[in-house]
Amino acid sequence: MADEKSTGKRTLGVVEGRDTVSQEARSAEAEATINEQIEALKSEIGRLKESAGLIAEGTGQLAAAKAESLRDDLRQTIQANPLAALAGAALIGYLCGLRHR
Repeated sequence: MADEKSTGKRTLGVVEGRDTVSQEARSAEAEATINEQIEALKSEIGRLKESAGLIAEGTGQLAAAKAESLRDDLRQTIQANPLAALAGAALIGYLCGLRHR
């Protein structure tokens, strides 16, 4: 106690080595947790890419099917009303001709 009073320093009984070891252990634990989270996110991104690809493929197939259906409907309409289709085509041709003058 005489030394403490003479230097003005008090010891709290904390061992410096323990404190740094526990901090290193905590930081290593945090780093391991972060690495696990990064790996989980990478796998989730991979699954999302695969899902997006499947959705895009399905959308492309749907668009192609709609275009085919529209073409078939138009063909049936033209076959059912050939004079109306001819008049419509003539009108469109006339309007395009006026526009290019």
